Amino acid sequence: MSTNITQPPMPAQPPRPDKKNHTNAYIIGSAGIIAAAIIATGIAISGGGDNTARPQPTVTVTETVQPEAAVEEDAAAATDQNTDAKVDEEAKNGGAVVKVTKVMETDTITLAGARKSAGTDAKYVILKTVVSNEGQASMDLTCSLPIVNALIDDQGRRFDTIEDLYDVAGNPECNAQLQPGFDDEMQFVYRLPKDAVVTTWEFSEYDLENEVTPTLVDLT
Repeated sequence: MSTNITQPPMPAQPPRPDKKNHTNAYIIGSAGIIAAAIIATGIAISGGGDNTARPQPTVTVTETVQPEAAVEEDAAAATDQNTDAKVDEEAKNGGAVVKVTKVMETDTITLAGARKSAGTDAKYVILKTVVSNEGQASMDLTCSLPIVNALIDDQGRRFDTIEDLYDVAGNPECNAQLQPGFDDEMQFVYRLPKDAVVTTWEFSEYDLENEVTPTLVDLT
């Protein structure tokens, strides 16, 4: 007698994982890591670039040095003032030729036979000169204006002579005409502040019709 034995069915095998899905997962994960690294590196580089590329403030100091020769020329020009003559040199303007022989400072002068004081904080400056008439007419040195003049100090101030120069001891009398071809001694007297420093004397021949450029005498 034969007996048929039916074997029990085999248990079902679980489905095998899909290798393709695992591979895709690995690829996606690696790509994410690489992307994160690239982003981090870009941020670091960007931050570093800002620090190095930012321009730093620059301070420029420019110093101008005037050449020594130019400084000396400026100083000479300030003192010389383009003068035409110096003390003891003849200076000419029109028909008037004047040589300043001496520059004096004093507190008093003799005026009309009496001593006259310059006063507090003042002084007299006297220019002793020799005037030659090389013009075509006579000159009245003390009572008219044959020679227009001014005394100039180091501040550029201009001073006129005192009145009545004919009363100054040693000066020509009023209306004493200096004829052409002759010369005479003449003192031009000025009253100045005590601390004034004279530098230049200016004079010109009096001319009603024409503008005359004055002649300058350096008194320093």
